[in-house]
Amino acid sequence: MNDRQKELFQNIVREYVESARAVGSEFLAEKYDLGVSSATIRNDMVELEDAGLIYQPHTSAGRVPTERGFNYFIKNYLSNEGKISEKDKNLIKKAKQNAGKMTENIGPKNVVKVLAELSEVAAVYCLGRHNTYYTGLSNLLTQPEFYNFNLVQNIAAVADNIDEVVDRIFDQIEETEIRIGKENHFSPMCASIFTKKDGQVLGLIGPMRMNYERNLGLINFAKELLN
Repeated sequence: MNDRQKELFQNIVREYVESARAVGSEFLAEKYDLGVSSATIRNDMVELEDAGLIYQPHTSAGRVPTERGFNYFIKNYLSNEGKISEKDKNLIKKAKQNAGKMTENIGPKNVVKVLAELSEVAAVYCLGRHNTYYTGLSNLLTQPEFYNFNLVQNIAAVADNIDEVVDRIFDQIEETEIRIGKENHFSPMCASIFTKKDGQVLGLIGPMRMNYERNLGLINFAKELLN
């Protein structure tokens, strides 16, 4: 893959994450200054498709990332810290501060609620085995990927098994880890980001089309606020 194709691939991933729509060559040529025509971009997209990083849905002339493509993006273009804005930092800090000292669990739970709102996926907090709190499952049902009835049933199964799965993987979680598709503990349709600090686990569960850069930044920042 040459430098132009690397940039093209990153643009396809980020545009698809943002819009949930297949990304076309003419759109890319108009929005990004790649210095080549849309025809050349189409040829590059064919090469990316041959490499298994993107594919063409039956209903569109554009392309979307494959599971392999998302994994490639994460391993090659995602920083360990992710990205988080000052606005998001302040919202997370405020959530913890507003909880005060009512109980030891209120602060983290407030943080998890804000994580779910900001990430637009499901958020999980686990203080230990058999002590799991989660919120934001309704966020998954608003994602275009899960409009299909069969996929809604899949998400319902995820909801039913969150406690059991988190208990099973609790000891396996060390550093922040991202798992996608068939490597994901919850569903091959999903992706997850989990991290641990001082025996407490934070996690995000969403579609493979989640915003990894932002969500990684959110969860890493929230982790540092855990006592």
